[in-house]
Amino acid sequence: MNYQGLWWGGLAESGWGINFAHQGDVIFATWFTYDGNGNPWWLTMTANKGAGEVYSGQLMQTTGAPFFNFVPPATATVVGSGVLTFTSATAGSFTYTIGTTTQTKALSLQVFATPPTCTWGAQPNLALATNYQDLWWAAGGAESGWGVNLTHQGTTIFATWFTYDAQRKPLWYSVTATQGVPKTYSGQLVKTSGPPYNLVPFESDKVQRKNVGTATFTFTDGNTGTFAYQVNDGANVGNQSKAITRQVFRPPGTVCQ
Repeated sequence: MNYQGLWWGGLAESGWGINFAHQGDVIFATWFTYDGNGNPWWLTMTANKGAGEVYSGQLMQTTGAPFFNFVPPATATVVGSGVLTFTSATAGSFTYTIGTTTQTKALSLQVFATPPTCTWGAQPNLALATNYQDLWWAAGGAESGWGVNLTHQGTTIFATWFTYDAQRKPLWYSVTATQGVPKTYSGQLVKTSGPPYNLVPFESDKVQRKNVGTATFTFTDGNTGTFAYQVNDGANVGNQSKAITRQVFRPPGTVCQ
């Protein structure tokens, strides 16, 4: 079973989510949520398969240079641990421990159009892929430390961009990018704030979204493209275009169709 895609806590906890890049027996998870002050915050986890459909690993917080003047490297620090347990292709749970807090969240695959079927190793030549769902980063790993997760369903890509603010703190933006001309998707960049990640129950009505710019993804083929953005959220301003490619950590990678 391959679990690549965007997962969430359902309508009751709308406002946060977790992306899975699933290659072989490893899931690279990127959890986008909010810190104790309600600011956008993200953590990552390289989760290795154990018994059954269980994957576990360390939760990492990463800091780095601001996105508008990014210079690697970024610095990752262990802040906790996580366990992913799947009961079907579309349902599971996420148990995490950060400090003295341990919680379990029910997860389901987030569906906004027709979800693709993803398979590791099905297409060695990633350039031939026609669905762009995956974890992408700067071409050649030239700017290791940030990335963008693309969830591609139908003619829409929901993207979460993981980067850093002017204070070098974790920062994420999202965009619902719709297809225009072939191989081009664009939409409004959104900055989101919300209740702290460990609030029980999670108060989804406290989630606030603000348009802060635009983003466009233009693909040359299934493995190469550009990510162009304009951002002005008051504290962080940038207008750049980045060459991007899929991040493959277990060759030959995963393709969706």
